[in-house]
Formats: sequence, structure tokens, C-alpha cells
Amino acid sequence: MLFSFLSSPRPGEIPLLFLPGWGFDSRLIQLFNLFQEETLLVYDSFLDPRNFKNELLSFLENAGCRKVKIVGWSMGANLGLDFSLSSPDRVAVLELVAMRRNWPGHEVSAIRHGIETDLKKYMQGFYRKCFLGCKAAYVEFQEKLQENYLNMLDRDILFSGLDYLENFSLPYQLPEDISVSILHGRKDVIAPVEDRIDFSGANLDIFPHAGHMVLLDRDKLLK
Repeated sequence: MLFSFLSSPRPGEIPLLFLPGWGFDSRLIQLFNLFQEETLLVYDSFLDPRNFKNELLSFLENAGCRKVKIVGWSMGANLGLDFSLSSPDRVAVLELVAMRRNWPGHEVSAIRHGIETDLKKYMQGFYRKCFLGCKAAYVEFQEKLQENYLNMLDRDILFSGLDYLENFSLPYQLPEDISVSILHGRKDVIAPVEDRIDFSGANLDIFPHAGHMVLLDRDKLLK
């Protein structure tokens, strides 16, 4: 199984499933102390869209977990929305963080070329752009995770994610009976604010000084 609980859920508790962005994994939770006081369900690798929904459904069935709360960041938001549409009875809450409406083919092609030319150099630049406006967090990421990421990244998984993003189609409406929130940073250069999603009926919060790592500002809404 590619999913696991970081702590065992209590009876009747709805765990929170964190879906990280392209090129990242769930170690961001421990690095930045995210989702404190939540019972967490995580994907134990870099996200691969292939068979994602079937793997998640299988895990939830085997674990006896009826529903989850989903926080999806960047590509993880796309996957969270997809899962919510296909299995709305399994999702109680959906948070879409720094999600882009679409990824034009020419941009995806340029990313593929960068990876094929020099994977480590391209991803270093990508991570730097993700952390724009978060200098201290970026330094911590560089010191504790970046080198390990660069050594572990799988080209097939990266390309699978790019294929998924390029072919993703935004639905006309959100899943019914699911509480949906959208968070975005106005200074996001990965998912520019003008390309953000905006569904009727969803709660929208735009952080004026945040970039793609608006995920780190999420807790401010909860205090």
C-alpha cells in the first residue's frame, strides 16, 4: 500500500489526507509542522496519478475508513478534486490550495525539456520558484529535504504528473454535499492568481503576500 496513517484514527474520526504537489512528498508535513492536531493519512512517495484513485479506494476499504478530509496542494489539489468527483461519498471536506485552472501544452513541453536536459538543475530552479516569498522556509527545505529529493526523483513519475496536468479538465461544478475551500497566493508564479480556480459555492481566500507555498499560510485561517 502506498498510503499510511501517521497516527491511528480514533473511532468515528475523519482523518485528513494531505496530497502534495508535483515533485514533492508528504515529508513537508513534518518539516513545517503542518496540520497539527489532525489524524493524518499520507501518500508514502512522490504522487503518481496513475491508478491513484483505485489505490486510495482500496486503502480506505481495507482500513475501514468511510470518509476523509482532503487538503490538496498544487497537483495534489487536482487529484483531490478528481477523487471527490468520482467518490463523493468518501469525502467530507475538500481544500484546494494553489491549484491552477489548466496547464498549457507549451509550458508542459518546456518542463519536460528541462527535465530531459538536466533534471537536478531544472528541479532546483522549480523548488526556488515554489518558495518565492518564503526565504526561511526555503532555506530549511534546502538544508533538510532538497538533496534527498533530487536523488530520489523518478522521471517516470514526474512525466506521469505532467501528462496528468496537461490533460486535466476542470469540471463544470463541484461535488455536492462536500465543503469546499480554495486558497491561493496573489504572488504565485507557478499557478498565477489570474489562472486560479473559482467555483460558485466554494469559500475563496487569496493571500496578498503569498506565493505558491500559500500552504504554509493555511493555519492562519484556523486561528
